[in-house]
Amino acid sequence: MDPATTTPPPGSMTVPPLFEWQTVAVVVGLAAVVALVVAVALVAGLSRRGRSDWESWLASRSPRGGDRSS
Repeated sequence: MDPATTTPPPGSMTVPPLFEWQTVAVVVGLAAVVALVVAVALVAGLSRRGRSDWESWLASRSPRGGDRSS
């Protein structure tokens, strides 16, 4: 027969502080990986798209021929 368990005193922690910490670590790790992948994808997409806009802006500002005003 199992010994009788005593009830814990009021205010005592019945769940250890690191209960299920592995699950929390896995969820935080997966969220970090997803955020990194999204950031890399956004940066790669913006750099390709923004390049042509930047080049067209530079081309519109560069002098054509010998029309320098200064």
